[in-house]
Amino acid sequence: MKITRVTPRLIEREMAGNLWNPRTRWTRKRMVLVFIETDTGSFGVGEGWTTGGSARALVDTIEDDLAPLLLGQDPHFVTRFGKQALATTDLSNRSGIVGAAWGAVDIALWDLIGKAAKLPLYKLLGACEEQVFTYASAGLYGEGKTPDDLGAELRGYIEQGFSAVKMKIGGAPLKEDVARVAAAREAIGPDARLMVDALYNLSVPEALAFARAIERYDIHFFEAPVSARDVRGQAEVHARSPIPVCGNETLAWTDAFRQLITQRAVHFVQFDPAVCGGITEGRRIADLARAFHLPCTLHASSTSVLFAACLHLGAALANCASVEYHMLHQWFWDLEPKDTFIARDGFVRPPEGPGLGLAITPDDVG
Repeated sequence: MKITRVTPRLIEREMAGNLWNPRTRWTRKRMVLVFIETDTGSFGVGEGWTTGGSARALVDTIEDDLAPLLLGQDPHFVTRFGKQALATTDLSNRSGIVGAAWGAVDIALWDLIGKAAKLPLYKLLGACEEQVFTYASAGLYGEGKTPDDLGAELRGYIEQGFSAVKMKIGGAPLKEDVARVAAAREAIGPDARLMVDALYNLSVPEALAFARAIERYDIHFFEAPVSARDVRGQAEVHARSPIPVCGNETLAWTDAFRQLITQRAVHFVQFDPAVCGGITEGRRIADLARAFHLPCTLHASSTSVLFAACLHLGAALANCASVEYHMLHQWFWDLEPKDTFIARDGFVRPPEGPGLGLAITPDDVG
């Protein structure tokens, strides 16, 4: 089996712009999928992360830098290819864009390998669990959206079968955000998990003040409290906050997570295969976290491809605490059978088909 074609596809979808997080008002969603084909007629699909920059840059990196490493090669040598991709960043200072681009390629290669082996990816990787704990992720800001509206939204996710929810904070004054957290806790009851995410939007003093103000509401973790570039500041927040810190989904490659972990800047080690360098690199990060007795949690906020990849990888990890189940960004989920991503008591099973087990094809994303 040899790779014959590597095709990145840039997809754009308009959004209403009536919902936002502390950093982004959603008026358009840009996504990059990559399809890798072989001489046997099979293909694999992967996804790379595009937020915060041009999606075209991701496509160019895949076409110009990564595809030449793969054409004519056996897709089973995914670790070798990843090593070569990372080596291209040594002198270029392009680790972030290459991490996302390689993440897309790596996921597609694993999809191919799973299909060739006729095994669901989580079993091919060495399964730990048959299902993965997920949490409903949303709780965004909105036009005229009151704390009671937020509470009703989050309560609805509990009624859908989730036992944990995450909401955004850091985009409003402290008093207003605390009122939102209070309404959320009251709405979901005392037993459900509640997490908050500031998207790196607070200073160290602001994050500590916020953590102390909401401690009474039994918060499971405080995600991305300060700038991802301020590792020492995040370590201070983690050390002094009454709430464990979670992060950092925007980091690429294991070296960045080693710094985060060894400086004790995080308890829940959060990574995204579409950002960090794919499934292969995600396993390395999770193993590093496990060596320090830390749980990991996987970020997923885009298409069915990324979510399925996270479910499969999460089910193969011994220290996976959760996978994000985004309630807004569910692109191309309608192409799969209705029971594909059903949450039961908060748990979701990875698709059982070979590879990622998805029905999506290149014709679906034109």
